[in-house]
Amino acid sequence: MKSFEPKIFFLSYAEYAIAQIRKARGLNKKINHPEPPARKSVLDFCYVTVGAGAQPVATWLARQHYTAAQCGLYNVPNLNDLYALFVDATDDQHHGYRGLVREVETSQDVQLSAIPKGETPVTYLNFNRNGYSTYCRVYREYHDWVAKRNAERYQNTVQHGRNYDAKNMLHVFRLLRMAEEIAITGQLHVRRPDREFLLQIRRGEFTYEQLIAEAETLVERVEAAFAASSLPEALNKQRAEQLLLQVRQTWYAK
Repeated sequence: MKSFEPKIFFLSYAEYAIAQIRKARGLNKKINHPEPPARKSVLDFCYVTVGAGAQPVATWLARQHYTAAQCGLYNVPNLNDLYALFVDATDDQHHGYRGLVREVETSQDVQLSAIPKGETPVTYLNFNRNGYSTYCRVYREYHDWVAKRNAERYQNTVQHGRNYDAKNMLHVFRLLRMAEEIAITGQLHVRRPDREFLLQIRRGEFTYEQLIAEAETLVERVEAAFAASSLPEALNKQRAEQLLLQVRQTWYAK
């Protein structure tokens, strides 16, 4: 075993385990903070100036007794996603403003209107474009996960009451502990001496927070163990090839 490069073991075991921790975090977030089925619209990310502060445009419209269809927007030059907001309060809405968005449920942006000269904006509207873009990505990823998730595994995750993927977390600790053993002893134990501990994880006997904290501590120990390890820095390719040849010769000799 000591003929092999320690860095390879770290990449193969520890870094994969770290990726699984990130995956566990993501799953925990999806389970505990599910996205509602109704998708938010552009207007949910629009705010108008009120005094020295800001207010959601829907709240402002309701308090002012206006509708979105009465409004017209004009892009403020040199200021990204800031718009002067005009309101046509006439009975026949003769200004012909186009409203804030084309279709509330499907629009991906606010829409502008032709504003007659001499009109004065009632307030200013900001569209939090980055926030909306981030929300759309998270919403899409969540519903893709719902559509593609392993239903049986998800039910097992929910049933043990801890709201994390127990199988995923089991592998995190198995890989990290194996990596630490390799760094310290140069040996790889496939049959785990910590089997009962791993089964406790599988049964959901620890909280998500306990496991994440312990895993992060274990990652630090593994990194320190590899830094101090006496294993060689370079891979002995000749020794690896000899070992492979011996294994094949033994197998085919049978």
